[in-house]
Amino acid sequence: MNEIQKINDNIHRLTIPFKDVFTTVYSIKTDSGVLLFDVGSYDEDVENYILSFLDELNITSDMLKYVFVSHNHKDHAGGLNKFIEKFPKTCIVSGSPQIKEQYKDYNMLMPDDNDIVLNVLKIITIPGHTQDSSAVYDTRTKTLISGDCLQLYGLYGSGKWGSNISYIKEHIDAIDKLRQMEIEHILTAHDYHPYGYSYRGETVTKALDACIKPLDEIKDLIIQNPDADDEKICAIYNSFDKPTLGVHVVSAVRRSL
Repeated sequence: MNEIQKINDNIHRLTIPFKDVFTTVYSIKTDSGVLLFDVGSYDEDVENYILSFLDELNITSDMLKYVFVSHNHKDHAGGLNKFIEKFPKTCIVSGSPQIKEQYKDYNMLMPDDNDIVLNVLKIITIPGHTQDSSAVYDTRTKTLISGDCLQLYGLYGSGKWGSNISYIKEHIDAIDKLRQMEIEHILTAHDYHPYGYSYRGETVTKALDACIKPLDEIKDLIIQNPDADDEKICAIYNSFDKPTLGVHVVSAVRRSL
């Protein structure tokens, strides 16, 4: 599965195959230049998908000011080395200390929460899935491109990708922060259960709720089964029709109690 989709006049979406699901790259055009959101999983994704994506949108190297890496996981950052080889003058934006160290010889920005790039794009830190997880908020259309920051109930697929949150308290605080923002549209990296990848209107609120509900359900299972270890709690949760949970999520919820 790979196709280019126009979200609005400024944002375009490219889906790239990843395992038995997909990952997503977004381009965001502004009057000051272009930001590319994530870079696929492999060198081949840059060669086979991203370069043609940029060509089709008539985005030249001079226009491409920033490449934003939402977090340092393979399916989002794996193509970065090849991308920077192709576009060495593009500024890397990442909250990852590992990426900062690896690309210290390149133009690199490690943003703080609410930092603005290209005059209209605000960086929003949303820890939880990882410590370095962050999103881009387009102030013109009140659109939040969240990547993997918002897991909802997680992904159906071959992996244990259910509600894949490792930093519970930080994530709850981040969701509370998002509730205070004026968000009209959310775009994610994958199809998260139960709302997919695109949320508008009342579904924005429902999606934010769905980021917290599975964590509360795990918490309730831990309280209701005081003698059960994390693997048993995980097995109980996974007996329901939901994306399959990894035991590390149960452990994270237990630590937060």
